[in-house]
Amino acid sequence: MVMKFDLPGLVGNADKVFRGTVVDKGPDTVTAGGGTLPVVVYTLQVDDAIKGDFGGEKESKTIQIRMLGNLKAQPQTGDIRRFAGIDMNLDLTVGGTYVLFTTQPSSIGLSTTVGLGQGLFRVFTDARGRELAANALDNQGLFDGAVSYADLKAAITAEMQ
Repeated sequence: MVMKFDLPGLVGNADKVFRGTVVDKGPDTVTAGGGTLPVVVYTLQVDDAIKGDFGGEKESKTIQIRMLGNLKAQPQTGDIRRFAGIDMNLDLTVGGTYVLFTTQPSSIGLSTTVGLGQGLFRVFTDARGRELAANALDNQGLFDGAVSYADLKAAITAEMQ
């Protein structure tokens, strides 16, 4: 079970909060506890750094986030699907723009979004041309559905003060 977070919880538990565009993703592995775990490495262009250390210049910075996961499809025979592992992270799309609340990297360099899908907001333009953001729970417990990026950023900034 995943703990449900409100906005103060998302902001308070995040090492970094930023708006970014995924420019690349690829598979990798990490060795831990005598075994090897599948990892997805996301490269993001930081479009708007809101919280955290981005190494000097906050704007126009590219960062990598290493998350537990697997890009390969899970093996399937007929109607039976085998799960080689548990993939708890959402799949970010290359070219997609997101607001991420990321955890501090672990001792083996892995991060995730705070509250899994709760700390990952997809930024999109609606039919009326408005730039909106919504997380995997459609902002349940945070806002009433999708919210403008400007309102989301203002709410995050207010929580940091």
